[in-house]
Amino acid sequence: MKSTLNNTLLIVDDHKMIVNGLVSLIGDRFETVETAFRGDDAIEKSSLYKPQLVILDYRLPDQLGHQVAREIKNQNRDTKILVYTYNDDAEAVNNMFSANVNGYIIKDDKDEDILQAVDYILQGKDYFCAIARGHIINTFTLQDNIPAFRVGELEFSPREIEIIRFTCMQMTAKQIGLKLNLSERTIEQYKSSVNKKIGSKNLVGLIKFALKFGIVKLEDL
Repeated sequence: MKSTLNNTLLIVDDHKMIVNGLVSLIGDRFETVETAFRGDDAIEKSSLYKPQLVILDYRLPDQLGHQVAREIKNQNRDTKILVYTYNDDAEAVNNMFSANVNGYIIKDDKDEDILQAVDYILQGKDYFCAIARGHIINTFTLQDNIPAFRVGELEFSPREIEIIRFTCMQMTAKQIGLKLNLSERTIEQYKSSVNKKIGSKNLVGLIKFALKFGIVKLEDL
């Protein structure tokens, strides 16, 4: 039976200054704010309070964040989880992504980014910062069973992300088609669709967009 979520925020972090800062920043958006400093405590409180949103650090004293996230999602798949951590490495990001979290923010990001992430997630959208998106794209774009990526206000399929990357590397439609086992015409259709979404008329505009949102890095070009 599907659980009913409460308008509760659960913050999971073993640093009290971080917890207090988040309470001050977004606590007034929720009827109730609960805190936990360990993974086992977070799982227990999630089961008890059925929070609408969990803000979760990756490294906790007793567990890693993806282990906690899986348990929370098993309790109630509709609970939203935003990762808020200093860990910006591919392993951490991909572990959390595989645990079906709804967003990933680095603690060095601005308060405005956290507020936007919370807004997106509560609206039913995912929010992954540029660093996290880059790791996810590099790891998962060749798989067919992952959801669309939200980049800014736009949504792209994994295949579209691949084509953006290869186009920015100045590969021709024929070269991309051979790499992806698609026809040159299909690649051109993808490129046209992507350019319409972005509002770009040339390669420079596409590269600026891809760099801004972490789809490609300067060293890739």
